[in-house]
Amino acid sequence: MYQMLVLLGLAALLGVSQGRTDCYGSVERIKTPGASCKTAKAEGLSYCGLRASEKIAERDLRAMDQYKAIIKKVGEKMCVEPALIAGIISRESHAGKALRNGLGDNGNGFGLMQVDKKSHTPEGQWNSETHLTQGTGILIEMIKKIQGKFPQWTKDQQLKGGIAAYNFGDRNVRSYDRMDIGTTNNDYSSDVVGRAQYFKKQGY
Repeated sequence: MYQMLVLLGLAALLGVSQGRTDCYGSVERIKTPGASCKTAKAEGLSYCGLRASEKIAERDLRAMDQYKAIIKKVGEKMCVEPALIAGIISRESHAGKALRNGLGDNGNGFGLMQVDKKSHTPEGQWNSETHLTQGTGILIEMIKKIQGKFPQWTKDQQLKGGIAAYNFGDRNVRSYDRMDIGTTNNDYSSDVVGRAQYFKKQGY
């Protein structure tokens, strides 16, 4: 009995719930239309929707895989699905392929997750665990603001709202059905969720 209590105490100290990544909902449960035709066309695709999101994510997979370990580490540390972090990284920087010296958006966006330098002081190297921790922290902050703004939404709806807010701020999220209107190409959260669902299937 004593040994069992010691083991249980150790398990509690080590955090048996470690590895949980669904504190804010799950991309798997979200029905998404995927990428808009504008986003798909910019990627040279002749089709739009979820298929386009999956194709773009697939193209980013090789570059993403070099960051897989730190993406999973940050996801587990912050209880956010690693696949969602990868989906944002794909949309924001094509896993770094779209950046110059770690910068995008005319020098205003920093790192894989494109932290806005006008609103935040970037932390760490552009492709580091520190950077991903900051970017994911900003995402969580947005999800929490949406939770407060729309308490009647389901956890997964609040998650999607938080993803849209990551792109254009929580004040601009006004309804679930039209949450992406005003985001880049009017499809930000729908496309990110589509890409995240693909990365989930790849073990993220």
